Amino acid sequence: MITARTGRDGWPLVTTPQAAYSLAMTPKQFRDWARRRAVTPAGFQPNPVHGQPLALWDLADITAAIHAQDANEPACQGA
Repeated sequence: MITARTGRDGWPLVTTPQAAYSLAMTPKQFRDWARRRAVTPAGFQPNPVHGQPLALWDLADITAAIHAQDANEPACQGA
């Protein structure tokens, strides 16, 4: 059973593969990226196939991490 949970921005929470796809990464690359930026899942949903629950991510948290990363990068210096 899937519950319709939403994130801080009102959009539905997404699974790890969906979040990874949104950043053109594999799920493992996304989990590593999120760990380095202290982004944690907003919730979990039971996995009917395996025992481990599926992580649900808030797109607002992902967007905030991207904007924080962009703010910390130095501006391009002209030649």
